[in-house]
Amino acid sequence: MVQILLPPPQRNPSPIFYDLEKGAYLIRIFDPNSYGTQALTFRDYGPLHRFDHHRGNKPGVDQERGVYYAAFTLSSCLVECFGDTGIIEIKGQQVAFVEVIRPLKLLDLRDSGAMRAGSVSALAKVSDRRLSQEWSRFFYEHVDIYDKLDGLIFYNAHNDEEAIALYERASCGLSCPDTEVMALNDPQLRPAIQQAAKDNHLIVVY
Repeated sequence: MVQILLPPPQRNPSPIFYDLEKGAYLIRIFDPNSYGTQALTFRDYGPLHRFDHHRGNKPGVDQERGVYYAAFTLSSCLVECFGDTGIIEIKGQQVAFVEVIRPLKLLDLRDSGAMRAGSVSALAKVSDRRLSQEWSRFFYEHVDIYDKLDGLIFYNAHNDEEAIALYERASCGLSCPDTEVMALNDPQLRPAIQQAAKDNHLIVVY
């Protein structure tokens, strides 16, 4: 099994950046019944998930840091949200179609990008989230190496589709009017959900 070391890198990084252009669209699934989360809410409570960069080893509110997970496709969002249980359990979740309104600079962790950044590609799949969180903090804090990043792009751990983690620096670069939000149980989304479930061996429960 590949060894994932904690930062700092053993060799000088040569990072690859991905420019998420103005006018691009991201998709996000969120639950408005969970702490009042909305389409553009950056979660300031953490660290909880893979690339959370909140300070401290125990989850808590970090008023200066927030994270926002999204993807280019609905299927990537679905496997990230429901892949661990294998059941797409549709309740009150919403789907946001979010427009990028200024260019966002992402650290590319796909393919050789993770090694160029100082780690290995398994960072996006490791079950020990403390490792990936430590690296996310390192990427975020070391502007001398990685510049002032808006976030990360990586292959998700479930089906290798692209996924994105944005830092709070990107909050002014997103737009999502109410007209671009719909319920996950909207009939218009059912064909795409059923196809994603079939492609990824998931069960859908309405």
